Amino acid sequence: MLLSKQQKKLIVDILMKERRRLFSRHKGELLDRTIADLLQAVRNEDINITDPRDSSIDWGSRGRPKR
Repeated sequence: MLLSKQQKKLIVDILMKERRRLFSRHKGELLDRTIADLLQAVRNEDINITDPRDSSIDWGSRGRPKR
């Protein structure tokens, strides 16, 4: 997913507030599954990603091939 962990947490907070509203027309199984999926994604990031790294390739630091 292309969202940062902070953005995911914000979305989860907003969806949970919507779920608690008394007259919300968005209550239901789909909302519950969406919240559960986003919470799982945040938990996975907490476990798997310890230090965000730059995944780009630094072509300038590559040495010449050895003969």
